[in-house]
Amino acid sequence: MGMRAARRSAGFVALLLGVGVIVAAAFVDVRELAAAFLVAYAAAVSVVLGVLALTLIAHLTTATWFRPFRPRAQLVLTCLPVLALVGVLLLLAIPVLYPWFDAANPAHGYLNTPFFIARWVVYWMVWIGIEASLRRARGIEQSGNVEEASRRFRRVASAGLPLLAVTMTFAAFDWLMSLTPDWQSSIYGVYWFAGGMVAAFALLAVLVRLIGAPLPEPSPDDVHALGKLMLTFILFWVYIGFSQYIVIWSGDLPREVAWYARRGSGGWALVAGLLIFGSFVFPFLLLLIRSIKRSASMLALIGAALLALHCIDSFWIVMPGLVPVRWWTVVVTAASLGLLSVAAVAPMRLRRRALPARTLPPNHLRGQPG
Repeated sequence: MGMRAARRSAGFVALLLGVGVIVAAAFVDVRELAAAFLVAYAAAVSVVLGVLALTLIAHLTTATWFRPFRPRAQLVLTCLPVLALVGVLLLLAIPVLYPWFDAANPAHGYLNTPFFIARWVVYWMVWIGIEASLRRARGIEQSGNVEEASRRFRRVASAGLPLLAVTMTFAAFDWLMSLTPDWQSSIYGVYWFAGGMVAAFALLAVLVRLIGAPLPEPSPDDVHALGKLMLTFILFWVYIGFSQYIVIWSGDLPREVAWYARRGSGGWALVAGLLIFGSFVFPFLLLLIRSIKRSASMLALIGAALLALHCIDSFWIVMPGLVPVRWWTVVVTAASLGLLSVAAVAPMRLRRRALPARTLPPNHLRGQPG
């Protein structure tokens, strides 16, 4: 009991420090604070949407390995309304973040504030609507009508996955790529999606260790499946990133090369190296080992590292050329990540307290992942 009280006190002090940093940052440099918030927001939203995509894929492919992870994924998806509400801050930051805000160039007709806000609303309506449809299907499942629930899950997944793919792509264009409106990449949204999927697998691996009863404990075979798919999406993420880089490098157009030149020089080159080795080389080599893929504890450690590196990847994407980066920028970004995490975790904690005794979802799923 004393240990729990000490943890709560430490958490409360950390929360106060985070709030203090954000308040101070608002007086020091509003643009820097807005950029730090965008880093945290883009990272958090991509992770939760990755979990949503993974849930839809599992229902569509009827993957039995996902059954013990599914209740944890459902907890993560409760964060969507909170992230939508917090996202209003991004709309307030449009004037200080995006160079197209006061641009009179008709070539940027797509990038104007009313249309940006309208698209933002559509994105969140789609994402929350998909989660609400899944929740209604779970209600049918809990009533005992497993066959009808299974059909409903597949219908939601069949319609939801294309909608999620399109909206995530355009959200990446709007929120991140439009920071440099004269630079475009057709697979930019896929890169954001791939990073979010890697982070989603990482988060589920961490939650297996953090959240035990009453949620079901995955078997070594289930953990092994999670590890294999984590490795697969790590390869997918690095493939998309390399494809984008090699196409731009081959074209050698100054307008396109400038984006990578800014992120491949000075200290940013070290960050890029950290991402290559930390997010690809090391986890790739570790996940080739079967015993590691079957260990929930080892997978949780790898997952925690990948989550941290996903945030660094968002920092590497957003910050170069936006604001001068200094130690205070890193502190403000860390505080933004911490406060956003607290806000997102709150509905998860409430939902977890309402869970019944340890149960496993009905076995309406069939098959194994390839």
